[in-house]
Amino acid sequence: MTENKLSLALSFISAEPEAAAKILEQSAVADVAQFMADLPLDYQYQVLEHLLPGYAARLCVQMGDKSAAAILSDLDAPAIARIIRLMPKDRAEGILAILPKKRRESSNLLLKYSIRFVGAWMQPYTHTIASEMSVAEALHYLQHELEGHLSEYVYIIDRDAKLEGRVSFFRLLKSNHGVKVSDIMERAIPHVSINMLLENALELPQWRETDTLAVIDKNRRLHGLIRHADIRNALTQSKDHQYLQSTNANLVTGLTGVYGKTLLVLFNNLLNVIEPDLKS
Repeated sequence: MTENKLSLALSFISAEPEAAAKILEQSAVADVAQFMADLPLDYQYQVLEHLLPGYAARLCVQMGDKSAAAILSDLDAPAIARIIRLMPKDRAEGILAILPKKRRESSNLLLKYSIRFVGAWMQPYTHTIASEMSVAEALHYLQHELEGHLSEYVYIIDRDAKLEGRVSFFRLLKSNHGVKVSDIMERAIPHVSINMLLENALELPQWRETDTLAVIDKNRRLHGLIRHADIRNALTQSKDHQYLQSTNANLVTGLTGVYGKTLLVLFNNLLNVIEPDLKS
């Protein structure tokens, strides 16, 4: 691609990453892998984030373990697991081995569970504090730990990782710094079993109180959080699971007729329209 066409391609991906992904899904995986190799890593990530998991899995396999791991490491654990579980076992293991430790451990936790269960779709490793901490100790501990946190609450565990309670960020900030966390926490916590079927979890009465539930095992150990929206999306993806595992890399839809076989065709067409205006 010329410099002008590459610039246009990057602009299109940046402005419309979902549309770009849909167009690329109509092309052979090998062609898209070659195209992706020419893009800066940030743009590769934007495309991969919006691809169907089945297509993303085939693309990662085509790109090679190191290139795939570099992009996947910017996704959250549930997104990584959705893609990894659709790869051949040897390639999945190869890519997981290269991922940063935290991403690898979080993804492996999710991959232990069937896609029919809550455990496969939760956000693992919720940032927690110990019940014996003072408010001052808790605030100091949390100051660098809250990036990407899903909830307005901080969850409280004992030293065996068993869920004991939760406290809102607001109350934690407003409380006397010498007070123990156990003295200000709520003890009745909306939760769901890590081994519950998605269909059953969707109908829990707890959703009337909150849009986020703690995920615990039979011993009340906290494993993560899950949102109502996560379960709805999971049910949709579970129904499509067989379709997503298809090895057909050249799916044909109406988009092909409109946009051509590759994203490059679209960019070329756009450039042909835009260039005369730029010169005038």
